[in-house]
Amino acid sequence: MFTGSHRIGNSHILQSPIGNIGIGTTNPLFPLHIFSNNTFPPPGQDFLVALFVETPVSVNSGCAGCAIIGIEGLTSASSGNVIGVDGVTFSPAGNGVLGNFTSTNSDGGGGVIGLTSATSGFSYGTRGDALGTSGTALGVFGQSYSPDGGGGFFQNNSLQGGIGLSGVTYSTNGFAVGVRGIGVGTTGDGVGVFGTTNSPQGVGGLFQNVPGGDIIRGGINQPVVNLFRVDATGKVFADGGFQPNGADFAESMAVTGDRGKYAAGDLLVIDPSTNQHLALAEHPYSTLVAGIYSTKPGVLGSTRTVDEPTAKDEVPLAVVGIVPCKVTAENGAIRVGDLLVTSSTPGHAMKGTDRNKMLGAVVGKALEPLDDGKGVIQVLVTLQ
Repeated sequence: MFTGSHRIGNSHILQSPIGNIGIGTTNPLFPLHIFSNNTFPPPGQDFLVALFVETPVSVNSGCAGCAIIGIEGLTSASSGNVIGVDGVTFSPAGNGVLGNFTSTNSDGGGGVIGLTSATSGFSYGTRGDALGTSGTALGVFGQSYSPDGGGGFFQNNSLQGGIGLSGVTYSTNGFAVGVRGIGVGTTGDGVGVFGTTNSPQGVGGLFQNVPGGDIIRGGINQPVVNLFRVDATGKVFADGGFQPNGADFAESMAVTGDRGKYAAGDLLVIDPSTNQHLALAEHPYSTLVAGIYSTKPGVLGSTRTVDEPTAKDEVPLAVVGIVPCKVTAENGAIRVGDLLVTSSTPGHAMKGTDRNKMLGAVVGKALEPLDDGKGVIQVLVTLQ
């Protein structure tokens, strides 16, 4: 009961002349103003607490599945820049809002949840703004101490597409970054940015430069020395060269007839009966010799663009480099360094011995021997 016009007994609760209620203060600036200068946390708490609200309820029998809320801030206005809860701190080591899930033996839980029910327009569940125009200011900062955890986790649950995380910069000059990942550790398998997908139609990382310019760059050291880049035409530049696992350069070309009848290591010739097609070599010393069906090309050339699928009737034709080739000893045992030509055995090369027929008929040089019969040996492809 109020014993006077503004004070409840001799308590610390006061009502100002304009109706504001103060607890611990005689000058309440807000409808409810609570001020605490405690120097020790209350029992069971890790922090000093000015306002504590508790509910022991875990299940509402009249609303199964409903959330139980300790404190709710509500702004009922349907327009304007209104805020349900505002947390403010003036300390550089402080936090405006702390969401704390304290249980250590549960199967999970959350510190802070931000929700929005909007179905159109720009809406967000949680937003962090860094308003400072200088300094290392962060809109959102997340950290984890678990080796299985992460500093931040974002997901989009729509099955029709969507974005899990967007990073945007509006800067028109200087070094601006939409999304940045840093592996700070100087040892271990630290990764700055890691992308993965579980769909065969998906990609682990997608990079686009909309108006043109370099699509991707890679470098080392600080300041960065660029060593690798892909420009707007898709051309790749690499200061250190290119070292694939395969040892040959191949061209993707169509074959005549059933592609299933061709296999890696086959010796192939140009098919004169049709344009830009290959066929199995079947005649000795053929000057139509084109190359070898590559087992694993290091570089595969093609006339198609990056988004065009590989034609089902094409095979990789090795024209330069080292590649396994089917050979026969029908013209004598093959020794290392022998010049190889087409043979009468379909898809097989043999040692060339008739110099008058070898001009334009040599497919390459043998890097391994074959004493008799048929087999597969490594060949240095040198068409001549």
